[in-house]
Amino acid sequence: MAEILLEAKGVSKRFGGVLAVNNVSVQVEKGSIYAVIGPNGAGKTTFFNTLSGYYLPDGGQVIYQGREITDLPNWQRIQLGMSRTFQTPSIFPELSVYDNLLIGVQSQKKIAFRLRLPSAARKREIDERIEELLGFVNLVHLKDRPVAELSHGSQRLCEIAMSLSVDPTIVLLDEPMAGLAEAETERIMRVIRDLHVRLGLTVLFVEHNMRVVLSLAHRISVLDRGSLLAEGTPNEISNNQTVREAYLGQEVVSRV
Repeated sequence: MAEILLEAKGVSKRFGGVLAVNNVSVQVEKGSIYAVIGPNGAGKTTFFNTLSGYYLPDGGQVIYQGREITDLPNWQRIQLGMSRTFQTPSIFPELSVYDNLLIGVQSQKKIAFRLRLPSAARKREIDERIEELLGFVNLVHLKDRPVAELSHGSQRLCEIAMSLSVDPTIVLLDEPMAGLAEAETERIMRVIRDLHVRLGLTVLFVEHNMRVVLSLAHRISVLDRGSLLAEGTPNEISNNQTVREAYLGQEVVSRV
């Protein structure tokens, strides 16, 4: 039986009179790629924020590695091995790619931020880790460039590399393909596959591009108006008539 790494049990989140997430339950298996889809306003990002600790749910539980983390803030979840990216890349545009990763690596290595440089041995260790992360996302050649000068796709890759700098067990990606051209979409797709295949990480992502979802995901949850509409394999979801009517329309969606 597969190990459940992350689980939501009846999670709900309300903003005033609006029930943004309504009694949603999911189980994400360790080592899998899991997608959350749904139309605009379905509650996907709100649900994501409750899983990652940016919002605390008004009801239900969040379980990670068998431990309830429902009331833990996001920084404590990061310490437990959860990292995430955002719809708009959360990076420091005025800093170089190298310096963006340096922030995360120093935090993981528990090196205090100070004017005095760390020892030569520690600096080599940090540099090697940054080179490793940049190599994974193929940005080594851009490490000295300000992030603001990068393409949108490269900024996404930089943020993914930053999320890896904290040595996570699961990476949550919020609409990683948003605003990308086809070539950049393919780059991000390759990296997501590598997170799973090369690093053995669990990936949970929100996405609107159904070609991407059906190509990458092992399982999919569909949200509609804050509630869980359906859950299953890509084949089951693409052939679910209720999902077609609520989200996919009548188009034929095939796995690619």
